[in-house]
Amino acid sequence: MEEKKKKVASMTTHSLNLHDKDTLSARNIQSVRKLFLSGGKFTAKEVNLLCNTNDARKFISILRHKEGWKIEDIRLANGCKLYWLTEKEEEK
Repeated sequence: MEEKKKKVASMTTHSLNLHDKDTLSARNIQSVRKLFLSGGKFTAKEVNLLCNTNDARKFISILRHKEGWKIEDIRLANGCKLYWLTEKEEEK
């Protein structure tokens, strides 16, 4: 009986953690959106530092492919890519 309780409690905790993770991810992508809307040019490392995340390249990919943002990039001499927003998202 106690084993079932532990299993149920474990599953409940896990579910809460997924919700927290989704909320954190949504906040991070919102931070990345605001950063690009500021008009600057950033490397993934800079985006990670400024937005307190480790998923800058993932969020850039989401903005490009799922949200249709025109984010350009160029590879720098040190091997990093520099990203910037070329046109703001269109109003629907």
